[in-house]
Amino acid sequence: MTNVCFDFDGPLIDVTDRYYRAYLESLGGLNINKEQILSKEIFWKLKQKRITDLEIGILSGLNISDAKNSQEARKGLTFKQEYLESDKLFDDVYKTLEYLDSKEINYFIVTLRKKKQLYHAIKQFKLNKYFETENLFGLPDVGIIQNDIQEKHIMLVNAINKLGLDPKDTWLIGDSDTDIHAGRLAKYGKIIAISRGVRSKEQLEILKPDLIIHSLNELQGML
Repeated sequence: MTNVCFDFDGPLIDVTDRYYRAYLESLGGLNINKEQILSKEIFWKLKQKRITDLEIGILSGLNISDAKNSQEARKGLTFKQEYLESDKLFDDVYKTLEYLDSKEINYFIVTLRKKKQLYHAIKQFKLNKYFETENLFGLPDVGIIQNDIQEKHIMLVNAINKLGLDPKDTWLIGDSDTDIHAGRLAKYGKIIAISRGVRSKEQLEILKPDLIIHSLNELQGML
């Protein structure tokens, strides 16, 4: 039987409002022409194309020094609990989880969010009905990540081992370079990239996942 592993931000959670809010806040107090502030749509397209925060700052009219300051400020703001409250659940999530339940398919979450943040979001979006604590794998609440891919790889392996599942029978659904590379290292059976997250379809194609989808609804014809 196939198992499904979800990354959280991107596949299940729409983070665009949070990232844009952090972008706007990071410009506060800096010398900038308001007419050069990017719209949310343009900002997110740049993020999806792998344009760095430093480059986005420059495109917003900042000098190099201010762009670096904006970049650093954004790192702290993006995962601040106040900003996490800006997240939204994608419309197809409940329907997809109900479908997986109807097929008796095992599913779980592995995310680089800290555990406290993950548990809070599960309650916030009323996902307790679908995810028991033992099916939620996040980072320790203290500590700094040194290598995203290696950390995610370890978490993916640990999740499979704790749940007693076979990685070859498990599909990983993620939206980033980290997800795709870590999933391969963990030897998951199928790597599915979703293009509504932090990377565009064009960027995901470069990474050559097994499949690219735009919404979770597409899974229903495959499982």
